[in-house]
Amino acid sequence: MTQSLANNNFLRISQGEFRSATKVFARKRIKLGPALLAFEGGFLSIESGEATAVMHAEGEWHGRAIFSAEILRALATVPPPGDPIPVAYANGHLLIGTMTIPCQWNVVSEAFLHNVSNPGLLDLLALERTVARAELRGAGLGTKMRSAREKAERRIRNAAAQLAELEILPADIWELVEARIALRMRRGQ
Repeated sequence: MTQSLANNNFLRISQGEFRSATKVFARKRIKLGPALLAFEGGFLSIESGEATAVMHAEGEWHGRAIFSAEILRALATVPPPGDPIPVAYANGHLLIGTMTIPCQWNVVSEAFLHNVSNPGLLDLLALERTVARAELRGAGLGTKMRSAREKAERRIRNAAAQLAELEILPADIWELVEARIALRMRRGQ
């Protein structure tokens, strides 16, 4: 990523729209996973587990950020003050309102999509974090990626059930999966 791109990851969202869109993540019984924040065509989207929030935003953004589901739930429960709410990225951290959040940052990479001819489960999970939604639809991978995410979630639930006696939680397994996805993305780019 060039230095100029790193300095231009800044968005503004109206507080009312942020509150309205993110309240889905504050529901008590919703299952959340790592949160994926992306921006395309004037819309900021945040996806986590079985929920997605989409809101209008203004600004410039050159990647995708992945951060903790617990932080997302906290932001949805008590939205940041200020109107508009700033969202920015720099040096491995997101700024949402006044909260600085550690995150994994991935530059959107068209080349990554074109280099994968027969994506496996891990490839599809990595693609979901690096390629714009419009490109995925154009390549016909949207349905495959949804299926891959669901398959990974099922396998993690099953593994956690098998390892419950060892006090291994689904979050522990997701942490391992996230590390493998990060490794795949580094190799693929």
